[in-house]
Amino acid sequence: MVAAVSLRISVLGTPHVDHSGARVALSPAAALLLAFVAIGPREGRSRRAITSQLFGNCAEAAAKRRLATALWRLRSELRAGVGHDVIDTKESGVVCVFADIQLSVDATEFCEEIAPFLARPASALSARDASGLAKAVSRYRGALLESAYDDWVLEERDRISNLYLTALDYLIQYFGKAKKPDQLAPFARRALELEPLREDFHRHVMQAYADADRPDMVERQFETCRLALLRELGADPMPETVALYARLTARRDDAVPDDLAGLIADLRRARRDARELQALVERSLDAVQRLR
Repeated sequence: MVAAVSLRISVLGTPHVDHSGARVALSPAAALLLAFVAIGPREGRSRRAITSQLFGNCAEAAAKRRLATALWRLRSELRAGVGHDVIDTKESGVVCVFADIQLSVDATEFCEEIAPFLARPASALSARDASGLAKAVSRYRGALLESAYDDWVLEERDRISNLYLTALDYLIQYFGKAKKPDQLAPFARRALELEPLREDFHRHVMQAYADADRPDMVERQFETCRLALLRELGADPMPETVALYARLTARRDDAVPDDLAGLIADLRRARRDARELQALVERSLDAVQRLR
């Protein structure tokens, strides 16, 4: 009995293909074509769809020739690496992976795994849900086909990264409500590494730390947000962000004697001025370095 052929296609981060634990060597063009077919429906994609997305900048006749060449190269490279035909080019004009191939695609698995958790509000997550969602987001190893910039890649990349960010946001909110700041911190860091200028994420992190009874982290997060905006955009936080910060810190200051409250306000201003001065110095040093 002939053993089933299994193929694992990884398209999150640097794309690669594995067969029975061994890496299959593919040229960049072949890898891109395989990724487009693999992340589509299991029944395949039409040649028309492939030519329009991958070779849309060519005249129709030239696009068809380029697709024929690309398919020949992909089939040859896969046959050499796997020892079996993988790509089926049906007479109906559909290109797909042969039905007898056991195929797994990391991006597809990631989207399918997190979908049930995101189908309901973040407030509805249970401890078991949070554990499952945290496991799912660990599968995200980078942006889809990170070195490719075709239109279809950018569109699909945005869709998947938005799902990832939403999942992180759910976990941030959950661990804030659960008063587990140490567990929310890694998810907050991942979200803001990807979107450092997204004030809505900064606000959610601030709120989560407030829910977790960590007012010190609320202030730290606000300063992180403010300095990122100042450094990258030369702008101040939005009124909504400032208002949330004021509301969250007011809870703490209401219980502080007036004389201490004034001192705390002075210390905050001094710390903010010091950080602004530090940011100005860093920008000046960068400017001097560029001039050199």
